[in-house]
Amino acid sequence: MRTAKFFTTIIIAIMIVTGCDWVRSQLGMATSEDIEALKNEQQRMEAQMRIADSIERATLDSAKAAADSAAVLEQQSKKLVTDKRFHVIMGSFKDYSNSARMVQALKEKGYSPVVFSFRNGFEAVSVSAFDKVTHAFNQMYKLLDQGYAPDDVWVYDIKQNLHN
Repeated sequence: MRTAKFFTTIIIAIMIVTGCDWVRSQLGMATSEDIEALKNEQQRMEAQMRIADSIERATLDSAKAAADSAAVLEQQSKKLVTDKRFHVIMGSFKDYSNSARMVQALKEKGYSPVVFSFRNGFEAVSVSAFDKVTHAFNQMYKLLDQGYAPDDVWVYDIKQNLHN
């Protein structure tokens, strides 16, 4: 009987020590409020991590979509460049901003310019393209006569294969 009382006392003591907030606080252990606060903090941190992961994933998806769009535009540009053999080049620029300004100016004048890259790093702005060299030169002289073209306008044959 003594052993039964002893084990009962030990079991009751263990239940009191591990289950009672007052005893746990006296012993320096975490109380149920502390445990609940830790759980809430952990849930908050997990939610922040999910949000951060979602933002990162959205950013990556956006960057991938932009890259895909750029690839499609590049393919379309290459198709436009290679549809016709002879191009009337209004300017060739090392700096992209200069070619962008030329494109904008030509669009304002009603043209549909095409920009393509040379392997040497220059970007050429083509104002029009033709299948026959005579048509390309006629357009070039017409632009020179109208004052739209700079003095260094030229005709590029894509069979020279200087572009990317």
